[in-house]
Amino acid sequence: MKRLLCLALAMLMLCACFVSCGEDETVGDDTVQETVVEAPVEGLPAPSSVNIAGEFNILVSGNYAWNDFATVEGERDTVQEAIYRRNELLKQDYGVEVITDDVIKFGSTNGSGTGYQKLYNEYVAGESTYDAASVGTYDVASLAYTGLLWDLNSVPYIDLTKDYWDQQANEDLAVLGKMYYTNGDISVVNNKVTHAILFNKNMVEDYGMADPYELVRNNNWTLETFSGLVKQVGEDKNLDGVYNENDMYGLLTWNDPMVAVLASSDAKIAGVNDAGEIELTLYNERTVTLYDKFTDLVFDSQHVYNYQYDSVTGKATSSSVWNTNRDNIFNESRAVFYLNTVATIERHRDSDVEFGVLPYPKLDATQEEYGHSVSAYHSQFICIPLMAKNVTKSGIVLEYLAAKGQEIVRPAYYDITLNGKSVRDEESSEMLDIIFASRVYDIGAYYKIGTYNTQLGAMFVSRDSLTVIYETYRNQAETYINQVNGIFARLG
Repeated sequence: MKRLLCLALAMLMLCACFVSCGEDETVGDDTVQETVVEAPVEGLPAPSSVNIAGEFNILVSGNYAWNDFATVEGERDTVQEAIYRRNELLKQDYGVEVITDDVIKFGSTNGSGTGYQKLYNEYVAGESTYDAASVGTYDVASLAYTGLLWDLNSVPYIDLTKDYWDQQANEDLAVLGKMYYTNGDISVVNNKVTHAILFNKNMVEDYGMADPYELVRNNNWTLETFSGLVKQVGEDKNLDGVYNENDMYGLLTWNDPMVAVLASSDAKIAGVNDAGEIELTLYNERTVTLYDKFTDLVFDSQHVYNYQYDSVTGKATSSSVWNTNRDNIFNESRAVFYLNTVATIERHRDSDVEFGVLPYPKLDATQEEYGHSVSAYHSQFICIPLMAKNVTKSGIVLEYLAAKGQEIVRPAYYDITLNGKSVRDEESSEMLDIIFASRVYDIGAYYKIGTYNTQLGAMFVSRDSLTVIYETYRNQAETYINQVNGIFARLG
């Protein structure tokens, strides 16, 4: 059926070409001039050859409060203005108006959250509201193996080999050659939620530390080097015998780096093997070494403060408390290094602290590339619901938005907002290039395989070793992987 649809579409396009490409009157030397109707994006049909005008409805759901497609009323920031311009160009070129259903809510994406439920209920009811969706990670993964999404490789006019689509996502997320959701310049959310390090430049100088930028450039930015710098700083400032939010630290962290550190050392919970199947890759000699070294660092409460965890009671703290604590500690120059995501840079844009940005350290100097996790909890991915009314229209519009995103939205975010306003030095821009060029999509975290992402994140509370965590949940993980691979095989 799909082949027939594509063939019919090709014939229609060919007929349209014959209609629009006639001969003009002869001019000058009597040579015949052809009228060429250009497409606004290479590979897309000319607007005169297709009729896709009207509304284009995008469902936007997830845990991170950002909508890459909404046209904001009133005063807009630079990125919002770029999104507005992109939407207006789409309307001008194809007569298509973007409409978003924004159901973003913190904690709403868990695998059966709001985004999943909306598309699942539409499928059950035989309804078709949405032409595309940008859905939180856990929900989009559930939608994929439930068979409720189009394989983007089969969608007319979407070309995932183009550089405005993320080629690393192609490599990390394709199961049995199928791409049910992806990322690229169509969106800035996944740039924002990529893990990174902030650091206080004045504190580095005051403590006589080596220049972190030079350590990166000279391939000396390793976990051992990083740990050594962190452990130079730790002070019970009020002399009450307790290390808490009132003290001085070498490192400010949270729970999520317990998963993100895998990517930094060229490892994942699970990956896709040469046969295109998901396989468990969490446990080996290298990852054991990684967690031995990393926990030795982050569990050192005299030098490292986890703002999500109360080291006195051994319990988690509420977000209203830890958000205040992390802002105060970094803005008051009481932490040298700060593990978080790129979005945190904008959080401290107006801070008096002179800070820079760094990649996560490699496990060791033999590691060829840096690695940076795209947060499973916070990210969103582009997909097309199986119930989309006109999948050809969906393909044209998404390809257009991705191409124009590279041209308009990405510079507004990366060049103007991030590098132009948020970071303070050229070196940080250099580091951001490294970070974005080494993003990692851990399919094991996205599909919640073995619940390892949750168990690793909870290590501050459980204090379990990697070996204990791996063995406790291995059977569950392997059973689930077999089920998911089997489902994807049947979908193919």
